[in-house]
Amino acid sequence: MVWNRWSSWLRATLQRSRMESEMDAELRFHIEAYAGDLIRSGVPREEAMRRARLEFGGIDRAKEECREERGVRLLETLMQDLRYAARMLRKSPAFTAVAVLTLALGTGASTAVFSLVSAILLKPLPYPDPDRIVLPELVSPPGVNIGSEYFPWAQIQFRMLTRDAHPFQAVGAFQNDSFNLTGAGEPSVHDGFRASAEFFPALGISPALGRTFTTEEDQPGQEYEVILSDRLWRERFGADRGILGRAVRLNGHAYTVVGVMPAGFVFPRAEEMPGSFNFPREAQLWVPLAIPADPKGPSELAVIGRLKPGLTIQQAQAALDVITKHAETQDSRWKGWFNTRVVPLERQVVGDTRRPLQLMLGAVGIVLLIACSNVANLMLTRSLRRRREFTLRAALGAERARLIRQLLTESLLTALAAGAVGILIAKGGIFFVKTFGPANIPRLREVALDLPVFTFAFGISLLTGILFGLAPAIGATRENLVDSLKERSQRSGSSPAAPRLRNALLVSQVALALVLVVSAGLLTRTFFRLLGADGGFRAERVLTFQLSLPALQYADQNHIVTLYRDALERLRSIPGVQSAGIGETVPMGGEGESTVIRMPDHPAASQNELPFANYTIISPGYFSAVGTPLLHGRDFLDTDTAESMPVAIVNAAMEKNYWPGQNAIGKQVGPAGTRYPLLTIVGVVPDVKHISIREEAIPEMYVMYTQKPWPSMLNMRVALRTKTDPASMTESVREAIHSLDPDLPLAKVATLTTLVDDSLSQPRFSMLLLGSFGMLALLLASIGMYGVISYSVMQRTQEIGIRMALGAERRTVFGMVLGQGARLAGLGIAIGLAAALGVTRTMASFLYGVQPTDPLTFAAVSLLLVGIALLACYIPARRAMRVDPMVALRYE
Repeated sequence: MVWNRWSSWLRATLQRSRMESEMDAELRFHIEAYAGDLIRSGVPREEAMRRARLEFGGIDRAKEECREERGVRLLETLMQDLRYAARMLRKSPAFTAVAVLTLALGTGASTAVFSLVSAILLKPLPYPDPDRIVLPELVSPPGVNIGSEYFPWAQIQFRMLTRDAHPFQAVGAFQNDSFNLTGAGEPSVHDGFRASAEFFPALGISPALGRTFTTEEDQPGQEYEVILSDRLWRERFGADRGILGRAVRLNGHAYTVVGVMPAGFVFPRAEEMPGSFNFPREAQLWVPLAIPADPKGPSELAVIGRLKPGLTIQQAQAALDVITKHAETQDSRWKGWFNTRVVPLERQVVGDTRRPLQLMLGAVGIVLLIACSNVANLMLTRSLRRRREFTLRAALGAERARLIRQLLTESLLTALAAGAVGILIAKGGIFFVKTFGPANIPRLREVALDLPVFTFAFGISLLTGILFGLAPAIGATRENLVDSLKERSQRSGSSPAAPRLRNALLVSQVALALVLVVSAGLLTRTFFRLLGADGGFRAERVLTFQLSLPALQYADQNHIVTLYRDALERLRSIPGVQSAGIGETVPMGGEGESTVIRMPDHPAASQNELPFANYTIISPGYFSAVGTPLLHGRDFLDTDTAESMPVAIVNAAMEKNYWPGQNAIGKQVGPAGTRYPLLTIVGVVPDVKHISIREEAIPEMYVMYTQKPWPSMLNMRVALRTKTDPASMTESVREAIHSLDPDLPLAKVATLTTLVDDSLSQPRFSMLLLGSFGMLALLLASIGMYGVISYSVMQRTQEIGIRMALGAERRTVFGMVLGQGARLAGLGIAIGLAAALGVTRTMASFLYGVQPTDPLTFAAVSLLLVGIALLACYIPARRAMRVDPMVALRYE
């Protein structure tokens, strides 16, 4: 039965002319047959045909019933509505252009933001069964603050994990490293990872060329294989497919290329991993990790695993808890320090991006609501001007539902046209975000106008069409026929409910705009507070770069110290260099080591109360180069050598935390364990920010590079303060370094100002994006205010003429119109302030140095909206005060 109806509908739709002719012939046959029976019974032919037509109700009526039965009538009505709607929109090009553009701005912005949400939050990771990939993390004991919630795995801990029965089908470890590529053109340094044999199986990914590491290759002494990224393979080796089996020199060793990864695979990326790891933003190669069978030293491992089929996150967590508890019973050193947390990779990749995306979604939702409200006002005004048309159609028999459907069709057609234009705006917005957005947005390169985004754009267009079209359609058709046909009613053009609806829409626009602009204002004040904040350094005219020493050539620490000492001498002798220093890190260049420390005057009461501090190796001249002043004490000197008294410099947070109210000079501190000697504190410096200006200061100690510090110094950063533009010194610096070692490349060359700018990219982006939405909201609200007041003045032209004829002054009329706009704006501002007080409290984590209820921001935005509202009312008010009473009294 259903199939027969579908078949009939398809035939009627696709073969309409044939069906119409068949239906016409069949109906005429039945009419003539009935008439023939009447003629044979003696009825005259003309009378027989008349009776037959009456019996069947006429051919046209019978056809209409047949079409209705086959479902064709609905399609015909829809096509008629669409043709009529298109014709009406073409007749009002100005209205159509304004409505389409207004909605397109809201729809385009919404689509662009949704493309981000889709790529980051909704799209599955590009690995097989991504929901089974997890990151087992080590977390600090409850109540213990070590500067980070989680910390790296040690090699022995990873060995214990893989030795016992675990919940993983495959589990791999990895740690980042830098690799100097030599012997193939200009020496270059590349970010890469040392990964165990099950690293790639845990991800479920295979190379595009070649293979991954074998278990035999992941052993000490056998780990000289390398897998290249697609980008490195193309840029450095010309996409040579014969690269497999060829040897390349990395850090002085010959590594055999065994594979090339697929394009786009760069796991792990810094923005997708825990912040406690200083991972690079793009991995370019992978070599075997090669953990010894009996590891003894510390390491900075991260772990990734693929759960066995059918296991849940909770079951995996329970299995790991059993393993770690067993480890604690075997070795008391792990007591309280072997706590694990199983985190799905999908959740880790999203990280802290979820809340900013929610903020953007909320902001763009407000813009879309304002756009819908604006267009609803336009539609309402336009529909009221067409009330006589609708009244005549109703008088001729048109049902109210039919009229509402016609107006909704016009709204939907407008919304779909706006959606098409919005797609173009969204494409431009996506290009802007991918070009100028913060580099730490995960999966940013995957943002695109794909099928889910197009579906969203289509759905949001339909929704907005109904949203802004329904109320005007209902309001315009709710009329008394007699009153509407009267001339005076035609002149007034509205019922008492219409102005109230227009005013309500306008008040909602003002309220929503205020919420959005207040939020943008708070982010703007936050950004400028960050710009003016003291990070413990001066960023102007400082050049930074990284030196990565190959372990094969620089295995002896004395050799390393000699190289750095000679390098500093060469760099300081370059004309234009004021000071130079080396450090394990530089301000805004990422954190250094963090370690448990020992202090004779602060013995730990328990394992959970062990003191800790960031541990940074530097040279004399480092503080001068980065512009960090001494608060008291002295700087490191060239005479602080391995043979002299071990010394340290601490930051203000460490002095305050461990020696409150005391001077730290002369106190002793050192790494945990007696292998390293205690160091005497000789100076105190301000707290230096390493990742973000808004980060909280934690204890930090600086140690001298010549006094055999822990750990290795193979990867160090150099800072140069110059008298001129630091970027112009790059070639001179490269020549100075190559004069010491021709195979030593400069990596991560950047000015300190650039590093600071990069650290501010997230708040800057949020400020610009929300600020753009705020300005768009203000523009739409001001257009809405202008439209409502202008229409009100037009409707009240006769009233204004009467007032002026009775003696009202022009300035009184001017004030009356401005007062109307001010009252509406004031009501919207009052509602918006109440809403903003609630909304901004949810933004506390985005703010710095500004309260969510900052009175200055609230007052400034309120005054701004009042000013914009009065400005929008100015032209209609001027028009009102120029009304000629004689003309107005004849106005219809």
